[in-house]
Amino acid sequence: MEKEIVYSIIIPHKNIPLLLQRCLDSIPQREDAQIIVVDDNSSPDVVDFAHFPGQDRTDVEILLTKEGRGAGYARNCGLARAKGEWLIFADADDFFLPDFLNVLDIYRNTDYDLITFRAESVDSDTLTPVPSRQNCYEKIAENMDLEILKYRNDVPWAKMVSTKLVRGHHICFDETIAANDVMFAAYVDYYARKVAACSKSVYCATVRRESLQYAVRLDTLLARVKVACRYNNFLKNAGREDKTLYTYSRVTNCRKYFGRKGYCKALLVYFRYECWKNIYKTFSDLLKAKLLGPTTTS
Repeated sequence: MEKEIVYSIIIPHKNIPLLLQRCLDSIPQREDAQIIVVDDNSSPDVVDFAHFPGQDRTDVEILLTKEGRGAGYARNCGLARAKGEWLIFADADDFFLPDFLNVLDIYRNTDYDLITFRAESVDSDTLTPVPSRQNCYEKIAENMDLEILKYRNDVPWAKMVSTKLVRGHHICFDETIAANDVMFAAYVDYYARKVAACSKSVYCATVRRESLQYAVRLDTLLARVKVACRYNNFLKNAGREDKTLYTYSRVTNCRKYFGRKGYCKALLVYFRYECWKNIYKTFSDLLKAKLLGPTTTS
């Protein structure tokens, strides 16, 4: 009789096989866990496909995609193959902390839709501890006000997400070059009715300067502007304007790194996708700043 799968762990990968191996090594082999690695068209100059990480493990399923459509597409491919009751997500350059599955087991037989855990952070190369990349890290605890986390923890990792919830509401990742997970997290927050938080750390979200998270490229910055605007419109339609982001700051990032040309491109995205109320607020703030000038103290 085939063992019931409780956890489906989905890991997108591109061109970092050594770090992927580190991530896989942090996951103990258990019959009730399914690990799905989705390769996003890695280069054969970087990856030895004949010895791809995880090939020696029976609990790892490897899907080699050739479309090159990014981490969001890779994660959606993983979702389609998931068999577990719970979805667990990881980035290939991150890793899980010891005994993390034992912590997850506390919630495996509950009827929660979403459980959020703490995530530590280290420098990916040196493993030196750094401040956690996780929003609200220090506040995540069993007795916390869960409203603090809602629409503010826009990453998929360090969470248990009900597969039934995701499939029942057809939630998937954006297939965009950056911030593909923001709307996924938003929809999970929107539809989740029973949620919990746990003060135990189960995951390590690393800081790696070569990663997409820290890449300074105009196309990724523009993608982040667009996603943030869509996020605001989603919150507005959900009646949660109190949770909207100040997306104009992402526009100014384009000006900071790419000058007038980058700024103009970002403004076009901003005007196209941001809700008019926020655009009006931006113009009001800019006008006040220009009229009042910098504040001074005596």
